[in-house]
Amino acid sequence: MTQQQKKRLGTLATIWLFLVAIALVWTFLFNPSIRFTESEVVLEKGEVYFAQQFVQKANGTVTPEQEQMDTATIGAKELVYTVQKGPFRKEHILSYEVVDTRPPQLSVLSSSIQVEAGTSLTEEWMKENISVDEGTLTFSTDYDATAAGYYTVSVKAVDESGNESSCTYEVVVEDREAPLVFRNGDGTQIELGEEFQLGRTISYGDNTDPAPVLETEGRVNTAQVGKYPIRATLTDASGNQTKWSFTVEVVEEVPEPEDDNSYYAFSDFMADHAGPNRQFGIDVSRWQGDIDFQKVKEAGCAFVIMRIGYSEEGVFSTDTYFRQNFENAKKVGLPIGIYLFSYDNNEEDVRSSARMMFEELGEETLQMPVVFDWENFYYFQNYGISFQQLNHLYDVFAEEVTNRGYDCMLYGSKTYLQSVWKHTDSRPVWLAHFTSKTTYEGPYRIWQASARGRIPGIDGYVDMNILYE
Repeated sequence: MTQQQKKRLGTLATIWLFLVAIALVWTFLFNPSIRFTESEVVLEKGEVYFAQQFVQKANGTVTPEQEQMDTATIGAKELVYTVQKGPFRKEHILSYEVVDTRPPQLSVLSSSIQVEAGTSLTEEWMKENISVDEGTLTFSTDYDATAAGYYTVSVKAVDESGNESSCTYEVVVEDREAPLVFRNGDGTQIELGEEFQLGRTISYGDNTDPAPVLETEGRVNTAQVGKYPIRATLTDASGNQTKWSFTVEVVEEVPEPEDDNSYYAFSDFMADHAGPNRQFGIDVSRWQGDIDFQKVKEAGCAFVIMRIGYSEEGVFSTDTYFRQNFENAKKVGLPIGIYLFSYDNNEEDVRSSARMMFEELGEETLQMPVVFDWENFYYFQNYGISFQQLNHLYDVFAEEVTNRGYDCMLYGSKTYLQSVWKHTDSRPVWLAHFTSKTTYEGPYRIWQASARGRIPGIDGYVDMNILYE
């Protein structure tokens, strides 16, 4: 290489070094830049982060587009930073991702809750003891309202990101209610030589125990006329007791019950109970035989509730006069309701009976409710259910009825509406109380006030009712 060529290369190198120096000076003095603390920024949803905390170094004044990072929702996001150096300004973008790894904040308000036996443990009820900031709650429990004891409620909260939290609390079921005696046996008369059957003399049940234990002291000698005292103790599974005494009398002949054959004219019934916002009607079954519904309507009857049938062990049997009664009442334009007389004692049988009942009804339209009539309390202990379980049977029946698009109603006498049935405030009630003025204080839609009614079109007695509109 000649001397001239070496000189030229030196000149080019000098120029190149000069340009590099100029570029470095320009970058440092006139090109606003920024360096962030992290190359991949990951933030927790809902936490507070300030934009400036992610600036490690800058060669100018840094102004982020907002003071705090947006962490309200999860996902990929960007934040623009403006760097000002003298008259020069440049925007830089920080990319970041918001994630949710924090589980829901879940806790119980009380670690142990005491409830009365028979209390329904609904999901809404269980939620009342939970504090949670987010997520969907699910519950699991071994709770049994029919038995006193200690039960665990397990709660799990899952948020939208799949984070989970869990907790548990205890429910203590206490049963302080003693068994209820429907018939105490006092005044029972047994004919000389007949067999004495305690189960046909008294009847009883319990709110939660399907089989309270009966113990008696005393003996009835049906071979000898006389009065025999009996002492009885009824104990439920929680140790609550009902004690009473009664006397059984052995007689040579049990007198026939008296019947004065009195009746109550439907016209008098309407006059005695006249008032605003009420209508008068009857309920019928095969016991009324052939009915002339035109005469019934002309006598002032405004509606009729008829037995569609009865059920036992899940088998439905149609009332032999139902179809005839339905067609004839429909023909004269009387509003119609139906009732099922039930002996069923478990959920499967009630559902089966209800479905067969609706098969019999077909597509008929009803203007009045479908009524659940369970009233065999004289032999209640033989059914092996508690009052709580009986109420559940009505829930099941009501579910079947409402699913078919009909209104549901409960039939009951004053005694059992007050002591056994628990839905009298939330569902319509058909009250049976044969008196001139009822003392029942609960709500009711229909009052069956007499079983000795007499109305044109029916030979014999008929039940008479008042519908309050």
